[in-house]
Amino acid sequence: MSKQLVEIPVDQLRLGLYVSRLDRPWIESPFLFQGFEVTTDEELAQLRSLCKTVHVEVTAEEARELAEKARTAIGAASPSGPEPAPGAIPAVDLLEDLAANPAARRDKVPLKDSVPLKTELTAARAAHTGAKQAVSQMLDRLRRGRSLDVPQLETVVDSMVESVLRNREAMGWLARMKTKDDYLYGHSLAVSVWSLAFGRHLGLDRDTLKAVGLGAMLLDIGKMRIDTALLQKPEKPTPEEWKTLHAHVDHGLELLRAAPGVDQRVISMVATHHERFDGSGYPRGLKSDAIPMVGRIAGIVDCYDAMTSARSYAKAKSTYDAVRELKRLSGAWFQAELVELFIQAVGVFPTGTLVELNTGEVGVVVGQNRFRRLRPEIMLILDAGKQVRTDFVIVDLQSYDDKAGTSPSLWITHGLEPGAYGIDPTEYFL
Repeated sequence: MSKQLVEIPVDQLRLGLYVSRLDRPWIESPFLFQGFEVTTDEELAQLRSLCKTVHVEVTAEEARELAEKARTAIGAASPSGPEPAPGAIPAVDLLEDLAANPAARRDKVPLKDSVPLKTELTAARAAHTGAKQAVSQMLDRLRRGRSLDVPQLETVVDSMVESVLRNREAMGWLARMKTKDDYLYGHSLAVSVWSLAFGRHLGLDRDTLKAVGLGAMLLDIGKMRIDTALLQKPEKPTPEEWKTLHAHVDHGLELLRAAPGVDQRVISMVATHHERFDGSGYPRGLKSDAIPMVGRIAGIVDCYDAMTSARSYAKAKSTYDAVRELKRLSGAWFQAELVELFIQAVGVFPTGTLVELNTGEVGVVVGQNRFRRLRPEIMLILDAGKQVRTDFVIVDLQSYDDKAGTSPSLWITHGLEPGAYGIDPTEYFL
């Protein structure tokens, strides 16, 4: 049975309702992840003490009943007049607005994608292939001491932006299908994808998305001026070697300033992607509001992709473990509200990730349940004995509910690192 979101006064909340959104950042609540069913009086009391309104996931019949009751209670608080059209806010003002309130435009983002994942994958694959070629050519040019070809990169980023606007999952799925290419190559492409997915969730307009996607793609170009042996060193760098590595920011800025017509937002993004909200970053030790919004976005996506990628001195983390680490760093390295919004954007168990279920079965996430992020759609690949199944069935974890009495409960016990059990998800879905 299809569900929809209804906003209700918190005093109308009752046990058994599924809360999908609060009227405040989730990080200001005691609940770890967005979305949960209210099952105890304690949870009910906590929500009533924290919030004035909440969004709940209900059937159409329940929605009619609750919406009628809620209309009077929240009507006075609703803003009057027509909403501004998407993209109507100038880019600079938009970023300044988001810096003060990262969730300011989130509610203007459509809940549903205009194109289904499987349909969009064809166009997304073409855009992703073009971006791979462009990144490869960019790195090759820089290795040979030549300048950046920014217009070529802008063209491929345009295609990526259009894909992400049609469907928020497709480009992310492809970015997760990591190959054994060198880290810098894969990282440049992936952080661009995560920045676009994040930017869409933040409600950025097309122009700003293009700047953010391009800036993310260029974050580490300064590393082309650093000795390859140091970049690929299997042990963690020494303090002196870290200083050499940190210089990649200045090297990158030199390359950008030598290229004509580079968007100032791109330059700002590269300059500040290693600054940290508590002032512990580099190269300038900027803190809090001194870090521009594009730099805050860049820091999160750069860190997330680094954690979920195999590096010369560290194994790749599962997406679940990476999310937990971001939560730990929330409020210190990164602005807490932005971390929460990023987790909403990419998901706890994003499409394309491997997971193990309580039955011992292993599968790949092939679809998200927007309001129940811990219960996505899974394609089962290995059985409980870790043998390849003869049929790759898709199960919707949202439908496996003990209370329904029609099927045994099924849930994810933990995420798996990329390539676990030798599984390549592209063999089963793309």
